[in-house]
Amino acid sequence: MKILVISVTGLLIGFTAPAATAQQEPVISDANAGAQLYYDHGCYACHGYSGYGRVDLNNTGSPWLVNEEIFRAFLRARADVAPVLPSTSMPNYPANALSDEGVNDIFAYIRSLPNNQPDSADIPALRTILESAEQREYKP
Repeated sequence: MKILVISVTGLLIGFTAPAATAQQEPVISDANAGAQLYYDHGCYACHGYSGYGRVDLNNTGSPWLVNEEIFRAFLRARADVAPVLPSTSMPNYPANALSDEGVNDIFAYIRSLPNNQPDSADIPALRTILESAEQREYKP
């Protein structure tokens, strides 16, 4: 029941507060331990090694990153278990796969990531790849 209340609270924060103004609480867990868990659980596959990837984590103003409790509820109530947000493809992390302490440590690690995403215009090789991909885009 507690997770449901937290999930609903998180949803309300997401719908009532603009993402850029979500008030983040201080982090008290171990970011170093969280970094290891982030890699062990393959979070980098979607979120990148520095929090920038297919789904960015850094500086997004996400309501799921306001505090550890909301973040934990988000990880526990994924689409394949409790379809609160059926459009997401993120896997479920039940307590038997990732302890509450581990979730808090990952949260601390995410919140410790610097806001240093490079501008793709500054990376010539990446710019070439992106331009080439745009030219090859499927057109029905």
